[in-house]
Formats: sequence, structure tokens, C-alpha cells
Amino acid sequence: MGMFDYIKYRGDEYQTKDTPRQLMDNYEIRDDVLWYESYDGDWMADDDTLFGGYLEKKNVRWEPLMYFDGLIRFYRSGANRDTWIEYKALFMNGKIIKFTEVTDEKEE
Repeated sequence: MGMFDYIKYRGDEYQTKDTPRQLMDNYEIRDDVLWYESYDGDWMADDDTLFGGYLEKKNVRWEPLMYFDGLIRFYRSGANRDTWIEYKALFMNGKIIKFTEVTDEKEE
């Protein structure tokens, strides 16, 4: 299992591995446009953390990803944790051109 990113859609938070970076970064879909929480970062050494330090975010700002073309699948568990909520959003120039709720489809 690798890293993932977070993506907000209609007030709910989902996970995805289909964004340009999987560094637990934040994305959001607003009015069918993909936005990214951009930041500058400084490495802070800390022997008490898993990797001996952490990235401290500075100058945090939201930017539209107008260059992004691709398919993003994002998902989360449902209210009873026995269900799975998943969507597919196809983007061109950072804007959704096709959106689908994933059901119990069989993929080849």
C-alpha cells in the first residue's frame, strides 16, 4: 500500500492515487474544476518522527490545475463502513468533461 492524496468533493473527503503526486496533498473539485493546495515547504528535523523529520508547509494557497488532463478515481467508506463510495472524473484542462459514480462494475 502506497501513499495517496486527499480530494474534497461536495463537502466530503475522499482518497485517491490518481493525482499528479501522492504525498498526502490536498485537492478539491469546485464547480467542476480541479484545485490543488500548493505550498512551499521546509524540512524540519525531528528525531521523534518516523522519517527523522517532517515537511512544514508555508505560504499555503489554492491554485486551479488548468494543465491537468486525466482520469481521477476517488473513494471513501460509507456511513456503515460496509459500503464503498467511489467516483470517476475525467478532466481536460483541469475541468471535468465526464463524471461517473462507480457501482459494482466488473473491470477487465
